[in-house]
Amino acid sequence: MVRLPMPPSANVMWRSDFARKRVYVSRAGRIYRDECAPILAKYRNPIEGPVSLTAEFYFKNKLVRVDLDNRLKPLLDVCQRTEYNTGLYVDDAQIVAIHAYKFFDAEQPRVEVTVVAL
Repeated sequence: MVRLPMPPSANVMWRSDFARKRVYVSRAGRIYRDECAPILAKYRNPIEGPVSLTAEFYFKNKLVRVDLDNRLKPLLDVCQRTEYNTGLYVDDAQIVAIHAYKFFDAEQPRVEVTVVAL
């Protein structure tokens, strides 16, 4: 199990530059990637082959409407292999099963990720 900070919503993770016809990682996305990098640096041998991923999201506030699926894609992207060959798996295309759960923890919002080779 790996504990990571809460990812930003997919709605703010990427931005579009219509003039140049490209999509790029937003400032919020770069900050999140940088927060996760030292945690994921411990994982020097990303899993190859099919994997199952379980993500337990602990949100801060029960009163705010939060879409669980908008947090998944940024998380999946940040957990894949980097140019330094660190990460939980090589590519998020390897994921054949995803289990996502929503919980609340006002003191410590986070996401706990478990990846299992199949």
